[in-house]
Amino acid sequence: MPAPRQGEDMQLPDRDSLDYLFQKDVLEGVLPLTGAEQWQSLYLSADDENGRFGLWCALLDDVAAERALDNDGYDLHVGDGKPGFSQGWADGEEATAYHRFGIREGIRPLVHYRSFYGAFPKYCELDEEFRHYHDLAHDPTRGLLLSFDSSGREIEVVRFGPSEVRARLKHLRQFQAGTRLNLAIYIDSVRYSHLPLEEVGERHESGAGKNSRWRIDIVSCDFRREYATFSRVLAKVLLPPPPMEKAGIWPFEDETDGPEVSFNIGVDENGDSVMFTSNPDSLGNYFGANAGAPHYLTPVYFRREVLAKYFAEPERYTVSDGRLACLGLWSCQVDNDLESYVAVFLGDLGRDLPYEERLHWRQFNIPPEGGVSETNFRRSFLNQFTEPTAPDLVFRLQYSQFSADWNAVFGWPFYLAPEVGDAHLLDTIRIPVTNSQQEMDEQVLHLTKLVVDSLNEKEIAAAAGELSKGSKGIDKLAAFFSSTQFDAGESIIQFIRDLQLLRSTGSGHRKGSLYEKTIARLGVDPSRKPDAVARLLEEAVGALQALRIRYLEN
Repeated sequence: MPAPRQGEDMQLPDRDSLDYLFQKDVLEGVLPLTGAEQWQSLYLSADDENGRFGLWCALLDDVAAERALDNDGYDLHVGDGKPGFSQGWADGEEATAYHRFGIREGIRPLVHYRSFYGAFPKYCELDEEFRHYHDLAHDPTRGLLLSFDSSGREIEVVRFGPSEVRARLKHLRQFQAGTRLNLAIYIDSVRYSHLPLEEVGERHESGAGKNSRWRIDIVSCDFRREYATFSRVLAKVLLPPPPMEKAGIWPFEDETDGPEVSFNIGVDENGDSVMFTSNPDSLGNYFGANAGAPHYLTPVYFRREVLAKYFAEPERYTVSDGRLACLGLWSCQVDNDLESYVAVFLGDLGRDLPYEERLHWRQFNIPPEGGVSETNFRRSFLNQFTEPTAPDLVFRLQYSQFSADWNAVFGWPFYLAPEVGDAHLLDTIRIPVTNSQQEMDEQVLHLTKLVVDSLNEKEIAAAAGELSKGSKGIDKLAAFFSSTQFDAGESIIQFIRDLQLLRSTGSGHRKGSLYEKTIARLGVDPSRKPDAVARLLEEAVGALQALRIRYLEN
């Protein structure tokens, strides 16, 4: 018989040993660990030819919990606890009463065992109130109930197996703290043995603790000829609810904001760093709060590498013009229009970023380097609408606006909408945050996909008129420029060809002399990767602006 999950690190004794028959692994292993490990079994059914092990649970109010310790049996049996009615007599008349969790007062199920008499596969589910209490998502494919941390990452709260249900103890205890209910864990374990009763001795023993009780019976096995004896353990453990302050949801969130995180906001007369907390409640403002403390709007500076983490997961994070966001969970204003650094207001770090994110940002914190960007100054202090100046942010804006305006004028898109797998490209096009060749190659690849691979060849070819046989995408665009007498078209075509060649000879294949010649023709310094990509983005912006002037503003 498989070992109980609650003691899954324990080895089951040999089936014909006294320890096996006396069930020491249950009495000395499983019972003391109930409510003391990260994962708590709530339902388990493990049967084989040598015995069976069952574990079940229920929720009890204080009155029912007090009664529960007076007997060895289950207070709620597997499958019980469903809504129903009872009938009786009151004042000489028959009376019918509805019971939400069955007729056992003060007792309700936490796990619902659903069986359909063979007409449909049986399964277990967690009580709806528990699921809603923690706002859990159900992943039936993996058999999980999920919560999420401050960055939207999964936290497994409940795991469903073919014959078991386990829940994370912390979430169980929080639910108990909020509902003020006791959690009862029941165990019914039977073991068969070949050891004769004369050698073992008949036993009927019991024990009790403050919140537990058990009994073991060892007797002759006269109903299965292949065995001489069997033992049965019946046990229950009650876990009283923790204080309500441990409820884990508002107003008792125990996921605190963590310790205060301080950042470098300057240097003193000796050149040493001046650190100050980012807690907004400790900062000054324009209304006289915390006199003498740094102002909420004190800029804090970071190396650009701080953003690499967020660019690497575009499905989770969005780094846009002046803002960093994580799904719908949180967002923070950032000044990413600076050439070499990123700046964030001290108070925004403490107010808008989760504790774990502030720790991440602190790793890249540097002493102040000048002021904030003019873009951020105008937006934050003058309340002016201001477009960015950083080449990557300008390209994103120009590309989106040009695509929308072209479609409005011509009725067809100049650039095709990205496929699902490439939906993140425009949001992650950027000046590299490191000087690595890999990041530069990645950005060249992204830029080429956006300005070359996404060309709407079908509509461009139709507008170009007669084409040479075998014309490719760039050839079709060149023909379109020629047919519409676009004088600047040749330089744009050359840039696009060079960009595609740079992708082919750099990102797609081993680098060689052709790659170096292409780099040189573009006026790019390959040793300064961020500057190189910035130059390419500036060229791309120039091409978009020239297209706008020729086709959209005439």
